[in-house]
Formats: sequence, C-alpha cells, structure tokens
Amino acid sequence: MQAVLALSVLWALFLGLLPGAARAQDQADREPGLQQGPEGAGCRISKNAHRLALTQRHEFNGIRVFYALDGPHALYTGVDLNGNGVPDMVEDAALHLDTVRRIYLANGFRDPLRSPRFRQAETIDIDLLNFDAYSPGVADKRGLSFSAVIRYPGSRARADRCTLSIAINAALAGNHERVKDYLIPHELFHLFQYGHAMFRASWYLEGMAKWAEWVTLAENRRNPTLWSTPLPATPTELRARVFANPNPYDVRHFWNRLAELAKAGEPPMAMPDELRARRFADGSPVVRDEIWRGHALMLRILQAFGEETEAVARERGLPPYQWPDADQRDTAHNPRLMRVVQRAVAATGIRHNDEIARFLAIDPAAANQN
Repeated sequence: MQAVLALSVLWALFLGLLPGAARAQDQADREPGLQQGPEGAGCRISKNAHRLALTQRHEFNGIRVFYALDGPHALYTGVDLNGNGVPDMVEDAALHLDTVRRIYLANGFRDPLRSPRFRQAETIDIDLLNFDAYSPGVADKRGLSFSAVIRYPGSRARADRCTLSIAINAALAGNHERVKDYLIPHELFHLFQYGHAMFRASWYLEGMAKWAEWVTLAENRRNPTLWSTPLPATPTELRARVFANPNPYDVRHFWNRLAELAKAGEPPMAMPDELRARRFADGSPVVRDEIWRGHALMLRILQAFGEETEAVARERGLPPYQWPDADQRDTAHNPRLMRVVQRAVAATGIRHNDEIARFLAIDPAAANQN
C-alpha cells in the first residue's frame, strides 16, 4: 500500500467520487449512490462502476477475487500455466492471501472478520483493477486496502455480500510477481491493523505493514541492513525517523529493529502443516521460510493499541468504531502509541542493552513537538 494519504484519496476514488478528493472520510458520505453514514456504520451500499465492471470471480477457501478479462480493467497478463481457465495472477493472489491469513491467525492476530469493528463483514475480497482507468495520478500504485464494510447489490458476481477488500493494480507490469512476494501480506496486514485499532498514524500503519511482509518471504535473501539500524536514541531522532518521517515506509527500519531485538526471546512462528506444501502456479513455494522475527512483540503492541482505542473513545466521547477521520489521524496520539511500544519492549524478554535503554528513556511527548 502506498502512503496513508494516498490510501485516503483512493478510497474516495474507488467509491465513485470525483478525482482529487483529499480525504475519504470527508467525501465518502457525499458519494452519489453510497448509503449514507460514517465509516464503521454497518454494511454500506456502493454502486461504484469500477467495482461493478469486474464480472469474473474466482474463489478459494472463502477468499474471492474479482477481475476482468477485457475492457479497461483487463489483467495485464493472462498467463495460465495449468490451463484451468483462471489466470495465474488471480489464483496466486487468492492462494497467497489465504495462506498469509492463516499464518496471521495461527500466531494470535485477530481476524478482521471477527473484530467488533467489522462484525458485519462476511468475506475478504481482492479486486484486480486498472488504477489508471479512474485516476492517472495513481497508475503506478501497486495495491490498496480499505477500512469500510461494503456491499455491491448491482453485481451478480458479488452475491450482495458485505465485504472487506483490498485492491491490486491489474494493469501494472510486474505486479503478478509482487502478488507472490510482499504485496498480499502488506495489504492484508492493514486489514488486521484496522480490525485491532482506529489509529491511522502512517509511521505505524505503513512501517509495521512493511515488517509484516516477511511472513512468507525468505529473510536471509534480503538486505541485512533492514534489521540493523539502531533504534532512535533521542527525541530528535524519534521525531525525524519515526513520527515525522516523510516516507512512512522507511519507518520499517524502526519496526524491523524491534523485531530483530525481540526474536531471541520469542517462540518460533506457528505454521499450519498443510501450508508448507503450497505452491504458486509456476511451482515456486508460497512460504519461503518459517522465520518471522518479532511476531510476538508486534501482537502485544497491536493488542495494546486496541486498548488505547477504547480509552481514547471514552476520553473524547467518540463512538468506538466510527471516529471522524481527523481523530483517526490526530498526531496527538503519537506519544500515546509510542509509550505502548516502549512498555511492550520493557515487558518482553528483550535483553536490555545501551540501545534499548536509550530508546526506553525517550519522552515521546518531547519527540512530538514541532
């Protein structure tokens, strides 16, 4: 997923709003044909033409993929190695999402379909859309995830079911390969984040989702410096590298370092046996290794973010799962969230050293000042 601001723009665009809408929450309630009500207000109706144009459906273990074979949303590749009539990109997307979802669940992360926020959602859908068909400015984006429960009564293929969804750019060359490595884990993890907490700080959403990409990737085949960047040691460093980092994806170094420091004191990742033998259409393994460092720490942090969501809702008098967009993105939450991270680090089996001590000594409120 691209930066959180782009997510907001595209959420509005996908629901049929005029190009250039700056914020999903500000615009979605005025979309012609969309059931009125704020995000989180049950299962809303959409008649978005782009979604309705996806008339082909593939289903695997309850994961539904919607796509088109012709027209503006046609897949950029129709390769079908097993000759079953379903493009490999479609099959691989469903297989990977089901695999990753089951690993997330096996390691304790709460299924978004079981979260109070999304209690009306029945399925998780993948929509393969040509992003350029509705907004040339985002044609280079690879994927998106959405935090509203939607149904599409105008689509026979969708069977009028209430769903959560992610979108994959069907027209971007090379995206089939990205579907097989980091794209599906990243976008799906956002749905898990949304199901745990209401906060939309980009340093948290994008940085932690970058960490989650490693759930099925082979860690020893990537740049080892991703795990070795020391934690911030001062309020100035915390602000520059985390809270105010202009590239929220770059905050992966912060989350990856926490994961690296936590790995020695945590249990191995849980892996359902039947997932080990899964292969993509080209024969390559879906699960590249069984190392997912930091999973226990990240679970503890996400669960605590959920507790903070409840606390903020009480303090501000907000509906538990219908926060205004401004409250979700309020940078005043930054110190609160970072204190959660510090408490989680202090409470785990991470061996304390000078690096940890300096990080734990930071006052997050000082780092959040302009």
